[in-house]
Amino acid sequence: MLRLLTWSTQNARKISIMLEECESDYTIAPINIEKQEQFNAEFKALNPNSKIPVLLDTDLIDEHGNPEPIFETGAILLYLAEKSGQFLPEEPAQRARVIKWLFWQTSGLGPVFGNFSHFASALAKDASYLNNYLVQTRAKEANFQAIERFSKESFRLLGVLNNILSDSDYIAGDLSIADFASYPWIESAWAGLKALNNNLETDFQHVANWMQKLQARPGVQKGMSKLAWGKDLS
Repeated sequence: MLRLLTWSTQNARKISIMLEECESDYTIAPINIEKQEQFNAEFKALNPNSKIPVLLDTDLIDEHGNPEPIFETGAILLYLAEKSGQFLPEEPAQRARVIKWLFWQTSGLGPVFGNFSHFASALAKDASYLNNYLVQTRAKEANFQAIERFSKESFRLLGVLNNILSDSDYIAGDLSIADFASYPWIESAWAGLKALNNNLETDFQHVANWMQKLQARPGVQKGMSKLAWGKDLS
């Protein structure tokens, strides 16, 4: 049995999408980061870094007879792919391609888009369309140097992805965990990036087409809905 300890965030939705696409049997245990529950001793025992999500699997037992907690979304996605035998090729070159694009997201696209949202959201005059956590944690004042830096890098990364998708339906060839990792972050930041570039869909047409393919998948829809912003997870 799989248990996902999490809150509604882009990182968490990577995992709920994967679980739904694999039709896995799992439960969600809410860790309310708006109340800083990730810093509670019980949760820190599972992830000393105090970050959600964490995955527990009753089939994964350590040398002391306890479930081995898995944290870091890249590690969780790899574990679920190997456990299910889905969305990660067995052929070595194809497998390496998926893994390198997975790490590209976790080390580059995710942090950059997160910083873009943090700083750019300070410009929002109406905070009603922002999620509660972003309202609490966004920059208090507009830092235009930071906004320029992270928006420029966000567009550069979109360009990298757009080039890759110009001759492939999905990031690493076939649909994979690399797609599930990138999609929630791009979906979340799209409106903010469009505010800076009204031609986003045409300038990054291949990314836009890729998003439409993923949005049409029932597993992606369910995974996004399970951890939608503001959803009661209790």
